[in-house]
Amino acid sequence: MIRYVWITAMLAILCIVLYIPSAVPPERFLDVLRSEHALNERVWGEATGQRILGRMLDMQQAGKQLSAPPTAEPASSPASGAIDTAVAQQMSAVSTRLFGNPYFRSIDALFVLVTYRLSALVELLPLLLIFCGVVAVDGLVLRQVRAREFVPHSAELFGGSVVGGITLGSVVVVACFLPMQLHPMFITLTLLLMLFVLSRALANYHAIR
Repeated sequence: MIRYVWITAMLAILCIVLYIPSAVPPERFLDVLRSEHALNERVWGEATGQRILGRMLDMQQAGKQLSAPPTAEPASSPASGAIDTAVAQQMSAVSTRLFGNPYFRSIDALFVLVTYRLSALVELLPLLLIFCGVVAVDGLVLRQVRAREFVPHSAELFGGSVVGGITLGSVVVVACFLPMQLHPMFITLTLLLMLFVLSRALANYHAIR
């Protein structure tokens, strides 16, 4: 059951990620980025907003734009022949048309938006790590207590918690690609809820003998 839910979630994420750039123009992604940056500055402060933006720009510089056509290699010698030159020019034109179409430019803009949202999430990683440790300890302690009290662990609660955790994780991944403004706390609260649900799965994994 859990395996099928995981595979279905991955296929749904893949289909959504590939479909969105074909249905949304690149300008829409950039407008969402500007509105989210303004919202982050209002919620977290201007200094934090600028730090998020700087981190996003650093990540962009480390990557490569998909819509940039590959640079044409210079001819090795003048004696290459007219056929090689014509083929090289034709391939260059095809590459320019392929990588310069609206779909690839939308992918570039979508990548910029996703990078910005990941950069904003980095600011909250300490909170997520602390909460992850707390819920892990809580789940382990609860499992130990139930084992000492001879309380049976619920396989249904374990399966439902794992499915809920996968669903919440998929919601976070899909939300990062949606061309709509997200509140700065939406992804964080969803991840916190996912960690809590997974701690319930850890507490009901199996009885300790």
